[in-house]
Amino acid sequence: MLVGSWRTVLVVEVPGDLQTWTTTWSFGADGSCHQRVVTESLAEGFPRVTDRDCTFIAQDFEIVISYVGGGTVEFDYSFADFLPDRLIFGGFEYERVA
Repeated sequence: MLVGSWRTVLVVEVPGDLQTWTTTWSFGADGSCHQRVVTESLAEGFPRVTDRDCTFIAQDFEIVISYVGGGTVEFDYSFADFLPDRLIFGGFEYERVA
């Protein structure tokens, strides 16, 4: 079940910098969703936060996300090793955090 909050953390090395990208998705039982991306750069020394509200429809292990203000994306999803707390979504593995 997708309802809940899911987080993944990526460490990205770019020339002259090391960045951490933390993405959290929250999916509500009413079809609402929220995406938060926190990017932290060693070079900059402070986090940048992007928040986006959305709605979603999930069916047959596909999810369609429509962002408030425009834009729609589609992803396949599955659960890693059939465990309910490990979501494979958009090519990345997320862990349930709530």
